Amino acid sequence: MTISSPSNPRAKQVRALQASRRARYQHGAFVVEGSRLLREALEADARVEWVFFTGGPGRREQALVRQLARRGAESFEVTQEVMRACSDTQTPPGLLAVVPIPDKSPPAAMDFALVIDGVRNPGNLGGLIRSALAAGVQATFLLPGSVDPFNPKVVRGAMGAHFHMPILTLPWEQLSDRLRGLEIWVATAQRGRAYTSLDGRRPLAVVTGGEASGPEHDWEHLGARNVYIPTHPRTESLNATIAGSVILFEIARQRGAP
Repeated sequence: MTISSPSNPRAKQVRALQASRRARYQHGAFVVEGSRLLREALEADARVEWVFFTGGPGRREQALVRQLARRGAESFEVTQEVMRACSDTQTPPGLLAVVPIPDKSPPAAMDFALVIDGVRNPGNLGGLIRSALAAGVQATFLLPGSVDPFNPKVVRGAMGAHFHMPILTLPWEQLSDRLRGLEIWVATAQRGRAYTSLDGRRPLAVVTGGEASGPEHDWEHLGARNVYIPTHPRTESLNATIAGSVILFEIARQRGAP
């Protein structure tokens, strides 16, 4: 079956999932584009609902579609017009899929978490999630007000991390409970202690906020300490992704990561 109209019900649903946070959570699904991310989904044994592909995909893409079909995914060939309408990129990769939002729980004995408080740039959030997985973070938590972690730009930026690490948006009260027992480091511009002077081997949660204003909530009553990265005096601040990544990888280094 070839889908040739952007008004097809499945095509309309893909477009809604790409454009709307509400639609993503109503359907409990998001869109993954490109063979690399779909291979990550396969490696994580994630369920794929259906796949759109354009005519004449390469051998690797054809093999990937067959693998997904064997695991229960429906596959539909679509015209270039439909793919352009459904894709969130300027140059559609010719392969996209609808995937259920993963239902992953943080480990009971969690000792390394990332908390996102007020990051609204999708590229920054995607990069932070990617770095978190690489540094050994066990779960990423977001407070309401941050960009949706299943926004298509975030998904692309995270490069498959969504399939390997719990990513949860929680209200303040629930998040406070989840972080009980963890020391909390809040990334700031130039306040507190230098990040290299602290012990990253203890159970930790690192909080990072927007590049301009920092975290939006008051973390002091939870006993949080401010942590900063010393920089050249002419540097006003670091990009949120870079700052968060530097701190996360310093913790990983102290814990003996290669």
